[in-house]
Amino acid sequence: MFDLICGLQTFMDSIEGSGIDFIHNLSRDMFLNVGVEYRNSDRFWERVESRRAISLKDKKAERFSAENLHKDIDIAAHFGSSTPATDQYLLHFAPGWDKNRHSIPVVLVHGAGLDATSYTDLYAMGFQGLQQQLVEMGYRVFAVTFSHLHGDNFYQAEQLADALVRIKEITKAPQVDIIAHSKGGLATRLYLAGKSSTSYRGDVRRYIMLGVPNMGLDYPFRNPLLNYLVYTSGSNGVMAWDKILSMGTLVNTSDRAIYSDGCFPGQAQMLYRWDDEYPLDLMQQDWWTTYFGGFGFVSHSRGIDAAIKDGDSLIAKMDKWGIAPDIEFSILSGNNSKFNTFPGESSGPSDGVVFVASALHSDGLQNAGAKLRDKSVLKVNHMELLFARRVGRWLDAQLRD
Repeated sequence: MFDLICGLQTFMDSIEGSGIDFIHNLSRDMFLNVGVEYRNSDRFWERVESRRAISLKDKKAERFSAENLHKDIDIAAHFGSSTPATDQYLLHFAPGWDKNRHSIPVVLVHGAGLDATSYTDLYAMGFQGLQQQLVEMGYRVFAVTFSHLHGDNFYQAEQLADALVRIKEITKAPQVDIIAHSKGGLATRLYLAGKSSTSYRGDVRRYIMLGVPNMGLDYPFRNPLLNYLVYTSGSNGVMAWDKILSMGTLVNTSDRAIYSDGCFPGQAQMLYRWDDEYPLDLMQQDWWTTYFGGFGFVSHSRGIDAAIKDGDSLIAKMDKWGIAPDIEFSILSGNNSKFNTFPGESSGPSDGVVFVASALHSDGLQNAGAKLRDKSVLKVNHMELLFARRVGRWLDAQLRD
């Protein structure tokens, strides 16, 4: 066992010291953003407005780390900073927003570590995103970019609520349809449940979820070695480890970790324990200490229970609230757990990040009388939900009157 541990650390040191290109390529193949600057994203939008949510004016500023700054050059320029103020957000107008044949506006809400560009050209990989597909189908499309890529979901709910006011003002439409990917679904749901500072105004007709962890996730705690990949590559991802043994030195990584003193304030709010449903992988390094807390051989974690507490057990609370009864909602989950040829979450059926059972969990959404329109599964992974043609066709079926 000691030889195995020493060998693992030697391997980790070697890839960190001399194999960084391999790590970066692996990270990109797994759709982990490794800090590549994106240029000319404005070409996908007719215009972009920089706006402020008045309700957030006096809220505590959210912290950024070097890894989760806004790297999209155009987006940072619209904000005036790569670390925008808490009350800032961007509203993007797609071509045809004022004249396409479907009159009900469609609002795209991005997930963690992403921005509106994720719906157009994810990580500059050349995919035609859902924005372009929806525009081609005749929809009037808008999108938001939140101030913090991993921001507090209550703050993001306020930014979204403010964006809806602006969209209704310029389109004269009484209601909109919202499409939310991953973490963006939590901010959306808080507004629709009337749990954000701004009360729900009855301005949403349909709410469509793509890979939203409706019953939470435990991904960074269940997959310890992902933490090393995120750390080594400099990816814009959150870690369960707040200390890591690197090149023989124990490094404090609290600012990149999921806990309350880190720079990923909305991530702990997504956590929920799935270890009773899907057993942990005992072959992963530091599996016990990562999930339950303590020092392992190459890391330290405070454990998932501490992180859930930091997130105020939000998933369990949301499951009791429900969303407004006048809303129709649809759920789509992927069930392809591989990113290109690399495995993602594989301890249970998943899209590589979110368990299918979590994404499809709809009981809580219906607690106040909201109506389930459709619940489907497609053979796509968590990131393909943003550009796969079959997803676009499914969306068209959900949006059409």
